[in-house]
Amino acid sequence: MTRIRNRVLAAYAGPSIPLAALGLPLVIYLPPYYAGEIGLDLAAVGFVFFLVRALDIPLDPLLGYWMDGTRTRWGRFRPWIVCGGCMLMLATYMVFFAQPGVSIFYLFGWLMLLYTGFSMVNVGHLAWGATLSPDYHQRSRVYGWWSAAYMVGLIGVLMLPAIISTALGGAAPVTMHVMGVFAIVAIPLTILAAVACAPEGPPHGRHHRIAWRDIRRLFASRPLQLLLVADILLHLAPGVTGALFRFTLENLVGFSPRESAVLLLAYFVAGLICLPIWLRLARAIGKQHAAAIAAVLGAATHVAAYFVFDPARPGLSFAAIAASGLSYAAPGFLLRAMLADFGDEERLDGGVDRIGLLNAVMTTAQKLGFALPVGFLFPILSLVGFIAVPGAVNDEDALRWVAIFWITLPVMLLLPAAAVLTRIPLNAARLATTQQALAKSASTTGC
Repeated sequence: MTRIRNRVLAAYAGPSIPLAALGLPLVIYLPPYYAGEIGLDLAAVGFVFFLVRALDIPLDPLLGYWMDGTRTRWGRFRPWIVCGGCMLMLATYMVFFAQPGVSIFYLFGWLMLLYTGFSMVNVGHLAWGATLSPDYHQRSRVYGWWSAAYMVGLIGVLMLPAIISTALGGAAPVTMHVMGVFAIVAIPLTILAAVACAPEGPPHGRHHRIAWRDIRRLFASRPLQLLLVADILLHLAPGVTGALFRFTLENLVGFSPRESAVLLLAYFVAGLICLPIWLRLARAIGKQHAAAIAAVLGAATHVAAYFVFDPARPGLSFAAIAASGLSYAAPGFLLRAMLADFGDEERLDGGVDRIGLLNAVMTTAQKLGFALPVGFLFPILSLVGFIAVPGAVNDEDALRWVAIFWITLPVMLLLPAAAVLTRIPLNAARLATTQQALAKSASTTGC
């Protein structure tokens, strides 16, 4: 099998950078920002972020289905990515540059548009990656590069505010504004580079209208069921830690906002550095087993890091959170590579190329993982008296609930995810058998 050139993978992976630059603030920084600096009610902010996610979730499968049926001279997915990028730029400006005094309806409307554009780019980009190669291990490389670019976006959006703050001092703009500019500039640059330099594999066969029997057959597939359950659990865990990150490290442990940003940076840098190791491990023992090991490692290091955190020992705290980030990147990109393998099985069984729909369904599962923690934890914390305003003094009972959620929930999600991952039957030998059957079918029908 031909090895995909690194420059092609780099061009393809580029749009992950602005998506990450938006995804991180949406989970970690924007909810506390609107509840704190903007001054909106904490429970209302949690509800709006949950509601927008919930309303956006049904859009993903529709987008995936429409993308599968798109036929243009530029491909199936690239036109959607370009259009979604334009929407994303406008909505990002309105959300990230909001001023105190805006209403909760302002947040809802522009956040809804932002998530719509985000979905168009994200679903199209992920589905596009599955067309770059039919090879079991090359697909791991495709999504490994995708994950690496995503990590670069996370690291960049964290570093840039600190760099500008150091350079400009008191004249530095608000952190949210810096993050917004980073995303707005990166969106057109990376999308244009990807469209110009990365190929898109052709669709296989004609696109047929999907019926309920097709949907029932699709979701009756055991491999897909296991992939989706694992994906939800694996994204619920970082959804919890993301929603509680600032509250835990700043309000509970006592780090300053700048120190917590540095710790988060260390977490993502460690994940990026270790990504090649997970690629090698996946080649050696299979994608599902490598992802399961990453989930168990993530649970163990998450708990251990909490009991090491101490503002008086920054070096040890830095090492602890870096250790907990070692496995961050592995499950996400390995699941997408496995989904690409399952896409061939679906094409064999159903006779239709539905890779866009499959990626949209998994994106829906991912969104559930990130939406539920904010939607449920913020109202609960509000009920127990937690105050999200920067500098507020919280009582011990409220902080105790933050600690309980932070310590227990990720472990309760990651360990079952590891068990599910080990049961996924997709592997290199099974994929080879599937592709041989596809080739035989194509030669028989003349397609």
